[in-house]
Amino acid sequence: MFLAIAVLLIHPQLATTVSLPAEKAAVDASAAITASAGTVDAENSVATVTTSLSATNQPVAELKAALPDPPIAVNAPAPIAFVRPGKPMTVSIVELRAENRRKQLMWRGLVIATSGAATFDAWSTRHAITTAGAVELNPLLKPFAGNGSMYAAIQVGPLLLDYAGKKMMYSRYSWVRRMWWVPQSAGFVSSMFCGSHNLAYH
Repeated sequence: MFLAIAVLLIHPQLATTVSLPAEKAAVDASAAITASAGTVDAENSVATVTTSLSATNQPVAELKAALPDPPIAVNAPAPIAFVRPGKPMTVSIVELRAENRRKQLMWRGLVIATSGAATFDAWSTRHAITTAGAVELNPLLKPFAGNGSMYAAIQVGPLLLDYAGKKMMYSRYSWVRRMWWVPQSAGFVSSMFCGSHNLAYH
């Protein structure tokens, strides 16, 4: 009789002194309450506590010791978007068509400008040759410098630059698409410089 009471009084104390992980504290709270209630009942009636401990506390403690740790829920912070919140993420077809139309107008304007500058260069070259006795130094244009075919021959350069600008406009590389106007602009500037130089020749 005394042995059974001693086992009942010692067993709940051993169960409560076992250190538990932080994750199991909430789960084992109900077992600790049941064990403490069993201790109070043990002082009142030995028979009731014996059946209660043998039927509930020991299997529950063994079952909880055999269970794996529950998964830990981690609240990861939401990823920060590197895009301005006011900027739209999609581009409409209307916007793409408007952008393409604007580029086409600029390309045509540069075609006219480069061809006009090349014509001005040819005219100033012919004028310098006929009036001041100048000599064409470009070996590619030298055979055409003595007649009117100079106007047609000098247009080859601007046509090649116009073609290069058109190809660059639809390149798959973004940095090339942003610089499509450079060849035509360079051709325009060089033709205007040569024409002005020819007019200054005496």
